[in-house]
Amino acid sequence: MIYFFRAISNESDDFLFDIAINSDAKFVDLHHFIQQKLNFDPAQMTSFFLTDEDWQKEKEITLIDMMMDYDNAAVMDKVLLEELLNEPKQRLLYAFDLFAERVLFMELTDITEGSIKESTSVRIEGTPPPQFSEEGFSFDQELTADAYDEDELDDFLSFGDDLPEDYADEDDGMNDFY
Repeated sequence: MIYFFRAISNESDDFLFDIAINSDAKFVDLHHFIQQKLNFDPAQMTSFFLTDEDWQKEKEITLIDMMMDYDNAAVMDKVLLEELLNEPKQRLLYAFDLFAERVLFMELTDITEGSIKESTSVRIEGTPPPQFSEEGFSFDQELTADAYDEDELDDFLSFGDDLPEDYADEDDGMNDFY
């Protein structure tokens, strides 16, 4: 069987990416194809997420084994596309920038009989999103309290106010480190 996927981005209105791939390919094959065609750095962490019709995540397929509960997670090089995808209109997210939670929205648009020699870019239009957000976090940025809303910072720093009154009297083993 040949699977046809359409990928779009919420960051690039003109971006459209149609992919044809054999159903017996593994998720890692789809990952490598996307990385190659979009000129992304393949060394970065990525995941696929199977979703419901409202794009709510249901199952994660990770690039490397994260030793997570297998019911909710799988590893790309161990799972065939046809094991988890078997009917048109199924949706998935391809998280290509996990730290900034940036994704491609993908849908299995069609399934046809036959097979192809290699995965194919049926159509690619527009400008793909950059792999890394230009507004992403940089370790070179100076972190200051001015960067936060004063009330949010106060709420964050007042976590100790919710502790029981006798908490400080309890020996929780932390004194062993002082």
